[in-house]
Amino acid sequence: MRPESRRIPARTTEALLMLSAILFAKPTFAMGNELARVADTHALLKSPTPVAVKKGVVLHGLDAKMHTAIHKAGRIWMRHGKVLVVTSGLDGRHKKGSLHYAGLAVDLRSRYFAPSICKKVTHELQRSLGGEFQVIREKHHIHVEYDP
Repeated sequence: MRPESRRIPARTTEALLMLSAILFAKPTFAMGNELARVADTHALLKSPTPVAVKKGVVLHGLDAKMHTAIHKAGRIWMRHGKVLVVTSGLDGRHKKGSLHYAGLAVDLRSRYFAPSICKKVTHELQRSLGGEFQVIREKHHIHVEYDP
């Protein structure tokens, strides 16, 4: 068999190029509406949400539900033009019996939001997380805990 006869069919090549674009590029509408819509509907194709962690904060040992909550919060903060900063996890001093010590609570920075935006962000996060979570707006942060 000659090497020329082993060529990849044109349709296969197009499919491979499309797959490469989805996997290795951040989808934008400039790449085509269809590609962006496909990438936006698949979690594995979405770019990760930027999240910052205050120095000294301990997140190792958090329940997986809290990692999900942080991810959802990061998306909400992004929609409001801010990067999410986790200010407390398993670290710090909290009330006796606090869910922070069980890895079921985190504090999220909110001081850079105007009061009306902070209220809106709190409601959006509560709606996104559902009834098993409590989202409490405090003076300098938003407290999120898993408490079914």
